[in-house]
Amino acid sequence: MTQAVHTPEKQAQRTPTNINAHRQREGSFLWKGIVIGALVGGLAAMIDKNTRRNIQQRSMKLKDQTSSLYSTVREDPSVIINTVKHTMDTTSKALNELSREVKEVVSKIDEVKQNSLETYSSVREVGGELKDVSSKLREAGREITDLDYEDDEHK
Repeated sequence: MTQAVHTPEKQAQRTPTNINAHRQREGSFLWKGIVIGALVGGLAAMIDKNTRRNIQQRSMKLKDQTSSLYSTVREDPSVIINTVKHTMDTTSKALNELSREVKEVVSKIDEVKQNSLETYSSVREVGGELKDVSSKLREAGREITDLDYEDDEHK
């Protein structure tokens, strides 16, 4: 194997201008390859009779639609303007309705959240009161037990 030797002459050949020219050549080769590949692929696809017929039908349909649109615009450009206005109005109304509905949902979520917080607070209060009642019942039970025990001792 040989080893590359970097001499000042070879380093001088690697100037930014040379690098950019090399990149441009690579880029042009890439695009040429893409175009050639697309042409070859298109020609290969045209070998099939059904593909040719399908492309022909679609081309005719596109031509007819384009001609029709051109005629409509040429005869009465206001048709396109009115169609665009109608589409914009419809879209605007739909967006406004959506916005209103989203606001309603957010409001209901806030309401549920507030009610949940109030319910949680009430449950905590009731829980605290139940603990108080429970401890008072235990205390009363001890007092009753102590009284019964004292009565038994005196007998």
